[in-house]
Amino acid sequence: MPTVRFLIKGSKNPSSIYIRFRHGKQFDFTKSTSLLINPTYWSTSKGNVKQIAKNTEKLNLQKKLNDLRSYVLNDFNDVYSNGGIINSDWLNTSLRTFLNQNTNVDFRYFTDYAYYFYDNLGNKVLKSGKTGVTKATIKKYNTIINKILAFEKYRKKRLLLQDVNLKFHKDFIYFLHNVQKLNYNTTGKYLTFIKTICIDAKKYGLKINAEVEDDRFRATKEKVSFITLSENEINKIYNTSFKDKPYLENAKKWLIIGVWTGARVSDLLNFTKGNIKNGFIEYTAIKTNQRIVLPLHQQVRELLEMNNGEFPRKISSQKFNDYIKKICEKVEINAEVEGAKSIDISKELKGFKTVNKSKKVFRKVKGTYKKWELVSTHICRRSFATNHYGKLPTPVIMAVTGHTTEKMFLNYIGKTANDNAETLNRFWQTQELKKEQTPLLKVIKNGTN
Repeated sequence: MPTVRFLIKGSKNPSSIYIRFRHGKQFDFTKSTSLLINPTYWSTSKGNVKQIAKNTEKLNLQKKLNDLRSYVLNDFNDVYSNGGIINSDWLNTSLRTFLNQNTNVDFRYFTDYAYYFYDNLGNKVLKSGKTGVTKATIKKYNTIINKILAFEKYRKKRLLLQDVNLKFHKDFIYFLHNVQKLNYNTTGKYLTFIKTICIDAKKYGLKINAEVEDDRFRATKEKVSFITLSENEINKIYNTSFKDKPYLENAKKWLIIGVWTGARVSDLLNFTKGNIKNGFIEYTAIKTNQRIVLPLHQQVRELLEMNNGEFPRKISSQKFNDYIKKICEKVEINAEVEGAKSIDISKELKGFKTVNKSKKVFRKVKGTYKKWELVSTHICRRSFATNHYGKLPTPVIMAVTGHTTEKMFLNYIGKTANDNAETLNRFWQTQELKKEQTPLLKVIKNGTN
């Protein structure tokens, strides 16, 4: 049975703590942990930190050593059972990984290959022939790597590429949803990224678990409740003055421009006079690199005319997000609606080792709220799409929102097969009414007495 013990060498203060791993006669390796301690506080016979009052760091250091022991033993079992090589280099890699120190890359491990994949995203050749991905995509892959690192810390073992199987699928969903309190849609996106990384590794000849390509290894999903502003609510906002609070008046203008352009906030808040050409707004979407052209809505035209053709004063997306909530609250958009609101759940997560206790953690919490509480920057694009759906041909709306397929667009605005059937039913009913309506001729005067 494998054992892990800790020891120090010599009496110099401070002294390095060493780790010794033994398993039968075949494996016996000793490495420095780089952790230091005053020899006075070390028990040579027990191989641990003395629990004496003078040593204020006794609990933290001993806990780290206990966690390191568990991590090394779990890593050994994992590597050994999968036919990996157990030697001094293995112990060094396991040790440095636990302590977040640099190690030589080993593509058997998921995170090692994931970092390689991440570092080369800038050189990835897309199907379109374009080289490199967007900043948003790079950010997403960085996030998933951090989630895997948190998962490894939670499970106290490193994840091999071959470990990404249906059991991992189940365990990772539990970790993200039950431990980190993420919703199923976000969890599903992370699973998709993990699958992409594994399949990419397979293309380079690395061995992955066949179960990652199983149909059951799929993204989790749940129905999303989202809100939009109706045309009546938009008009109410447009006709309300916030001159007493210039920062809200400025944000109101951006909101009106947003709901009548359908632009993502990353594009919207970067609009300048240069985007106006011959009465049209023209811009290239940052996220998709699509060229978008649309006419100026009357309300947008009026706002620009009142501002000498200039767009409102530029603000950050975070301030815009905060201010439009206040705007909608002041114009009393108070209808009770179902949705999800970002709430600080730090207190709920304090017991988990993967959470930074010094930071607030916000998660979407489902419930019934006043509509203004659920307003966010994304309401601009969704309001545009929803308010125009059924009034304009869908491809026309998609040309503005940038959706490339009708399925994506309908999912985006929450339309289902039943919704489409109801729309068709109303159209047929209208056509039938037109047929039933016959002109009534009434003789007013026949021209004779």
